[in-house]
Amino acid sequence: MFVVDCVVGSGRRYGEMLSNAAESFNNWIREVCHLPIAQLVDANGGQTMEQMSKRRVKGNKWVGHLCPKMEKKLEAEYKTSRPWIVSQANENVYDVHSHPSVLVDVNRRTCSCCQWQVNGFPCSYAVISFRNSGRNISDSIEPYYHVSEFKASYFESIHPIPTIEKPIATHTDYLIAPPVVKRPPGRPKRKGIPSRGEVVQRIRCGRCGKMGNHNKKTCKEPI
Repeated sequence: MFVVDCVVGSGRRYGEMLSNAAESFNNWIREVCHLPIAQLVDANGGQTMEQMSKRRVKGNKWVGHLCPKMEKKLEAEYKTSRPWIVSQANENVYDVHSHPSVLVDVNRRTCSCCQWQVNGFPCSYAVISFRNSGRNISDSIEPYYHVSEFKASYFESIHPIPTIEKPIATHTDYLIAPPVVKRPPGRPKRKGIPSRGEVVQRIRCGRCGKMGNHNKKTCKEPI
């Protein structure tokens, strides 16, 4: 189970606690991941160029303050919070009588359910508290979810690299031969070198009587 602390540190994950982004990217390049490195970079660059262009066009069609997906999420939070009763402690702190009841501070942008702090997006408790305070709820939403930030993410373009000036390459140019190595003298080591901080089990040698990671057969201590 992944445990999330309510205190937000220096980095923000906006509720993304899984490696789904990496898995999605690996699946996205599955058809070209077997290519040699130069061809893989060219193919991935073309994919990224096309994706950024599509999202740039999509973002330019949005006219709202929030991205459409987050607009729907905000509406859903409004509907969830309608039946709840809110008590006001002061101009910033509210007590939402739900099951369970929670405490919301609209000035500090905190809720005792911790979802507001983790996601950077107001939970249903924060939404009803803002509704009772008369403040603009857009001020409680991180810029990460704004349309302007989405457009800024895909504002730059990746330009294609024409191949007309590239030298003609054959398939042998992309073959990488294994390195030429010379076998060192003596018998090869059977035991791996322990990593830094690795705890190696120590045993007592039956020949020299010392504690270590060798036995009577492999002992090299002078007698």
